[in-house]
Amino acid sequence: MTTTTTEPAKKVICTECRHDNEAERIYCHNCGERLDRSVVLAKKKGTDPGEEHRRLQKMMEGPSKLRQNFFAVAKVALGAAGAAALVLIATPAEVPAPTKVIPPQMDLDLESAASFQKPGPLEYSQEQVNAYLAYRLTSKKKALNKPFLDFVRASASFHDSACTIAMERSLFGYSIFTRSSFRIETGGGKTAVQNVGGWIGQLPVHPAIMQYGNIIFADLWNALDREHKLVAKMAAVNFHDAGVTITPPSR
Repeated sequence: MTTTTTEPAKKVICTECRHDNEAERIYCHNCGERLDRSVVLAKKKGTDPGEEHRRLQKMMEGPSKLRQNFFAVAKVALGAAGAAALVLIATPAEVPAPTKVIPPQMDLDLESAASFQKPGPLEYSQEQVNAYLAYRLTSKKKALNKPFLDFVRASASFHDSACTIAMERSLFGYSIFTRSSFRIETGGGKTAVQNVGGWIGQLPVHPAIMQYGNIIFADLWNALDREHKLVAKMAAVNFHDAGVTITPPSR
């Protein structure tokens, strides 16, 4: 036969009338005076040594098996995603091959059109534009070089209503391609450019991110600043497959 002992119920004694009140009471049941509950609170703060020992032991045991498995799987998934991204970045982009076409004098044509001396529309094929870019940027390669990244070339690809600018740089002899795609609206001496996406190698980049990532092309835009200002004066720029049509402004 076993006997169990129960701890006596805690009482709070009123300091005014000395009435014994239940521990849960805030005011005296007899006289209504507010009770001093500091004794009850002090007893509640006391901790069981055995419970404290169990809590410390649980802290020293480390994460559970389920938690360890979760983090292991997460690390593998992140590693696989990172490796896949690196493979896409390292994959060469589909860009136009270097051309041997004689470059047109696009800058002089644009200047004549801007001064109303060339009335008809200017028609250029994709090869002609890329030949001009190669000619124009040859003397600016030194300014376009970055630490560990040597500028190789820039090219343009024209599709229906969109233009994709690609830039090839060399990292220790290995080519890295960055591309940005645009839609352009011109008129009234202003150029409205809308970025519609980009790529690093074959890794696609969302247009919202390319709005900030377009800084990669900042030095290229500076090198072509003269052409950019002349194009901004045109009445319209229309892209079509493998070509572009530039409409001069009217008087």
